[in-house]
Parts: sequence; C-alpha cells; structure tokens
Amino acid sequence: MECFVPVISAAPKSAMTAAPVSRLAAKPVIVSKSNRSVLTMNAGSAPEPVDKAKIMELLQSSQGGDRARGVNLARYLPENECLEALFSVVSDPNPQIRYAAVSQLAVAGKVDANKTFEIMKKIVAEDKEPTVQAAAADVIAMLQLPGSYELLEQLYKSTTDWMLRFSILSGFGEMGDARAYDLLMDALKNAAADEPLIRLGALGSLGELGDKRAISEVEKYVNDKDTSIAERAKIALEMLKSK
Repeated sequence: MECFVPVISAAPKSAMTAAPVSRLAAKPVIVSKSNRSVLTMNAGSAPEPVDKAKIMELLQSSQGGDRARGVNLARYLPENECLEALFSVVSDPNPQIRYAAVSQLAVAGKVDANKTFEIMKKIVAEDKEPTVQAAAADVIAMLQLPGSYELLEQLYKSTTDWMLRFSILSGFGEMGDARAYDLLMDALKNAAADEPLIRLGALGSLGELGDKRAISEVEKYVNDKDTSIAERAKIALEMLKSK
C-alpha cells in the first residue's frame, strides 16, 4: 500500500487564483488566501528499505524533521503498521505533521474505517488548525460511513473558515449524497467575492451529484471572469448533462 504524502509550502499573500480542484490527488489542490500555506500533494519516490521499529523511532523523536520523515516513510509499511504509525502522530504538536498524517488516512484509514472515523470526528471538533480539520473532513467524506453526511453538514454550517468549508463542499461530491443539493446550491449562489474556492467546490460537487435541477444555475458561471470558475462550471455542466 502506498499513500499520498502532503507537502506544505509557503505562498505569497497575493496568491488568490485556484488550481483545478482535485481532491487528494498527487498534484496541486489549493492556493492560499491571505498568508495561509498552500497545500499540495506529492506521491514521492520509494526510499531505502524501512521497518516499523525505525519509523516509530522517528515518529517519537523530539525533532520535527525526524517526525515528518517518519510520516513520509510510514506509507511504505504494511497496511496495519502504516495505520498504527499514522494514528500515533495525529495529535502531534506540529500542525504540519498532523496534517501530513491525517491526509494519508484518506487511504490508509480504510483498513480500520470505524476507528479512523472516530478519530477524525474528534479532530474536526477539537483541532485548532483549520488545515488539519480540512484534511480530517476529507477523510470522513472518503470513508462514507453512516453519520458522515450529518456530521459534515453540521460542521459546514458552524464554521466560517474558507478552507474547511471548501473541503466539506468538495467532499459532498465524493459522497454523492443527494441531501447535499440545497446546501451546494446555496454555497454557489452566495459565496463571497473573495472566496472563489467556495464556488469552485460547490460547482465541482454539483457536477458529481448529477442533479439536473442545477443545470440552469451552473450555466450562469460558464463565462465567469474568473477562468478557474468558468472551467469548473463547464466541466460540471458536461457531467450534469451526461447523467
């Protein structure tokens, strides 16, 4: 098993355009708003042979660099060992390490979906770093266990953080739950001018949801001055009309 590895890098304050949205893919996903970090995904290349004892030693190190390396290497372990290693650092004091570990659980967490779901519920409720909450919301959407939609809907309505809201909106498309239609339409129509990713997330998920009631609203954005929104609207429209 090999899990995608998140990489967090700095972005200029002026960066406000959005790369094509692809959830948990090995390519850029989100650019920054204000001075928040960009999130990208990079699958990386296979390292030298590794073993669980060495990785656990790295994850327990007092040095953040060692722990980050341990998270990166954990994806090369057998499934159960990978999961154990990642669970051990989801509460790491460094938010970048927490984010890296949680993001990998979108794949590795399926080995024990119920336990992963319980841990992700705690993270979205209690973690103080929105990037980590957003990663946990992604995992919840990918697991698609009973109660996932209700949890994410409640979280969406209770937060004002753009990154977390974007993750949840995108997750609704992955889940394919028809109950998300009204919320997605509301997000599309009422997204603030300085939050283009909210509109992108809503457009993408409406396309995946396939409810043809959305066609007339989505059509309004195919010539949007923001090219990312226009392209996303065209893709969503094609998906809607093909279903």
